[in-house]
Amino acid sequence: MKLKTELRELSKRRTLLFGLVAFVLGVVVLWNGSAVTHLSITLLAIYLIGTGLSDLFLHLVLRRKEISITSSFWRIFVGIGLDLLNDFTSLPLNTLLILLGCYQLFMAAIYGVTFVLFRQNKIKGSWRFLFDTLLYGGIGISTIIAPNADSDLQFLFLGIYLIALGISNLRDGLFFDNDKDRNIVRRRMRVSLPIVIAAFIPAERLNQFNKILQGENPEQQAQSRHIVEEVLPSDLEVFVHTSETSFLGAIGHVDICYKGKVISYGNYDPFSERLFGTVGDGVLFKVDKKAYIELCKKESKKTLFGYSLHLTKEQEQAVEERLAEIDQLTYAWEPSSELKDGQHIYPYHLKYDLGAEVYKFKSGRFKTYFVLSTNCVLLADSILGKAGTDIVSPRGIIAPGTYQNYLQYELESSRSLVIAENIYQ
Repeated sequence: MKLKTELRELSKRRTLLFGLVAFVLGVVVLWNGSAVTHLSITLLAIYLIGTGLSDLFLHLVLRRKEISITSSFWRIFVGIGLDLLNDFTSLPLNTLLILLGCYQLFMAAIYGVTFVLFRQNKIKGSWRFLFDTLLYGGIGISTIIAPNADSDLQFLFLGIYLIALGISNLRDGLFFDNDKDRNIVRRRMRVSLPIVIAAFIPAERLNQFNKILQGENPEQQAQSRHIVEEVLPSDLEVFVHTSETSFLGAIGHVDICYKGKVISYGNYDPFSERLFGTVGDGVLFKVDKKAYIELCKKESKKTLFGYSLHLTKEQEQAVEERLAEIDQLTYAWEPSSELKDGQHIYPYHLKYDLGAEVYKFKSGRFKTYFVLSTNCVLLADSILGKAGTDIVSPRGIIAPGTYQNYLQYELESSRSLVIAENIYQ
């Protein structure tokens, strides 16, 4: 109990500090983004030169041979070069602006593909994605072509985003201990990290866990596996998958387990794949939890972070109603027995080896899977949202890391929604 309280207090302070830093940085960026960028690059150059000189001193004077002299010289060289470029050219500033423009083009591409899929599947609300495509695409292209001309606009967007991110985290920190008895099924908005950063949260979480397992503190290991204040019943668990075997494996996957049955959605029909494998028919399967976890651990070499949720009767009813709605949109699908790369496809293996029920969608948004919008996280969120989880992305662009970051917050706070974390490895 004492350790749990200490972990909560530490998480609360970390959330407040991050929120305060983001808010202040956002205000400063709005005030003078160019000056802030120039100062930040100068400080980075000083840091590189300082650490390089320090390591040289340790290596040459104190004879610390484990410190690389080559790395020290490289840091000094890069630091001096960066400082000179920052003082006499606009290259560092323009590079930052071009990177922001590239990110906006990336988001425009996501919204554009989502718009096309909405139109193909005759889903209402597609025009908002077209608007986002044109807005992000226009700003991104103009910034890449002429970064200096759009610097004020880019810093305006960046400053507003940082302020919103700061306010969201400050709110989380201030109400860290005040939501304990909140059982009202309603959703509140939260501002999340950019998708290119959130994408790597599952891999970083796995790295942290592996470091703990390699340590010598068994109490710390136990806490990392299961954090729970009191024994509460849990019929719903969210799995966040990650692995070290590939880039996509590191980004992760999300599915849910309700009353012992795993419900997973993904691009599981390789014969329907298009757009470099990012788009395909949406496939949903239901399978026994124990058999599925063993499959993930042994064959896919995955680690699963399981977040157990405690639902009230009202929340449980809302979740079951949503599951029934999803069932109405699906039809039983027979996976092809045709071999792909010399092997049966994944759904075929699930159905005939694990006894899974496999489905495709007749209509609706999930009829077509898109890895960057209509993905596994969005389906899980459409179910968990009925239990009152926060809206982590108003546009539905959610990475597994975004959701894991939110679930981790819920676990560490005083709310009774996420009550435990189980790690299957």
